[in-house]
Amino acid sequence: MEKEPEVLYVDGWIAVIVKPAGLMVEPDKHGHPNVQDWAEHQWGGTTWAVHRLDRPTSGLLVIARKKTACTRLMQQFEKRQIGKRYVFRTEEILPEGEWYWEDQLEKRPAEFRSVVVEAPAGQRASLRGHRQSEREAEVELFTGRYHQIRAQAAHRNVPVLGDVFYGGSPWMEAGIALHASYLRFTHPQSQEVLEFHHYPDWYQGAKV
Repeated sequence: MEKEPEVLYVDGWIAVIVKPAGLMVEPDKHGHPNVQDWAEHQWGGTTWAVHRLDRPTSGLLVIARKKTACTRLMQQFEKRQIGKRYVFRTEEILPEGEWYWEDQLEKRPAEFRSVVVEAPAGQRASLRGHRQSEREAEVELFTGRYHQIRAQAAHRNVPVLGDVFYGGSPWMEAGIALHASYLRFTHPQSQEVLEFHHYPDWYQGAKV
């Protein structure tokens, strides 16, 4: 494993980490390094990834250390009670101010991608963005489709930097310039509302 996750919070119920770009969340049949195996080696016992981040995406991830915690957190995700935001960078000029992207996205598993299609095909994909600089934005998802930010950004000719799979320009960093920067949820045992912020080194908006 080239770079290990950074641990921001851990107790007997959950852990919150920063996943580095390039690390998978769950095991695959090829035995690639992944967060779940790393967590079980780190703390022992069984762990569950409550939500997902694409392999080339970095950022905040919550891990359940008890089955009960996993169930309760997944219920929060299903009820849209979780707060999540991302930041991304592109080489193109982004729309000014706040903006909404609403599309129909169709997942194409054989191609490992999602594409924007005309209704009634596909599934609704909705997000709100806010430009932080000419080439950086913060995004809040209202739906959780496969490759949603990557596909919707590419459709508008503002592909994520480094995401050559969706038409983005190559860059020198690992993964792509998309990072899960904010996470808010209710602790499954204490019922305390927990909030986490984290920005990658490449994100200039955090330095303004």
